[in-house]
Amino acid sequence: MNAKELIRLNNQKRQHLTKENEEYYENMLVYIRTSLSVSEQQSEELLLELLDHLVDAQNAGKSAKDVFGEDPAAYCKEMIKQLPKEPSKRSAFFIGFLLLQLAGIFAVINGIGDIIIHYVKDRDQTLYIGTAIVSFFIIAAIISLDVILIFKWLQNSIYKASTKIKDFFLLFSLSTISLLGIFFLPKWIPSFGHPIESGGFVYLIVGIVLLICLKVADRKYHITK
Repeated sequence: MNAKELIRLNNQKRQHLTKENEEYYENMLVYIRTSLSVSEQQSEELLLELLDHLVDAQNAGKSAKDVFGEDPAAYCKEMIKQLPKEPSKRSAFFIGFLLLQLAGIFAVINGIGDIIIHYVKDRDQTLYIGTAIVSFFIIAAIISLDVILIFKWLQNSIYKASTKIKDFFLLFSLSTISLLGIFFLPKWIPSFGHPIESGGFVYLIVGIVLLICLKVADRKYHITK
C-alpha cells in the first residue's frame, strides 16, 4: 500500500480506540508525521504498526500508557531514529514539484489580480521576466520557511505545556510577517528582464497550463501519492 492508502486505513482503525487511547495515539501520530526528514511511506507503516499493536493491547484491557510508557515523546524520538531518511533525490524531486505547483497558483492569482486592477484603474500590465522569477523564489522561500517552522512548532508543542494566547500570538506573528514579506518584498525588486505586454493574461494562461500539466504528471507518476 502507498502512503495515502495507509493513511486511510489508519483513519478507519483509529475509530476502534477508546477516547483516552485515541488522544494518546493521535499525539504520537502528529509528532511522527511532522518529522520532515523521514520517509513518509515508512512513517505511515510505523504508525499503522503502532496502531495495530495498541488495538490488540486495548482488547486485552491495556491502555496506551501501558503499551508505550509515560514518556511518549522519548518513545517517538527513538522510533524516528530507526526510520530511514527520505532519499535526497526523491526529496528534491518532490520539493521541485511542489514549487512548480506554487508557481502555477501564484501565476493564476497574480494574473487574475492584474487583470481586475487593469480594468478598474487602467494599470500597466507589463510583465518583466527577471522580476517575476525573483519574486517567485522570494515567495517560495517564505512559504517553505513557514511550513518548516509550523511543523517544528507542532512537534514541540504536543508534549509541552502551552496556552491558547501564546499559540495565537506565535501564529499571528508568523502569518503577519509572512504576508507582509510576500506583499512588499517583490515590490522592492527593480524591473528587469524581457518585458511582456498584457502580463496579467500571460500569468493566467501560463499558470493554468502549468497546473494542468502537473495534475496529469501526478496522476501518471504518482508524485504526491
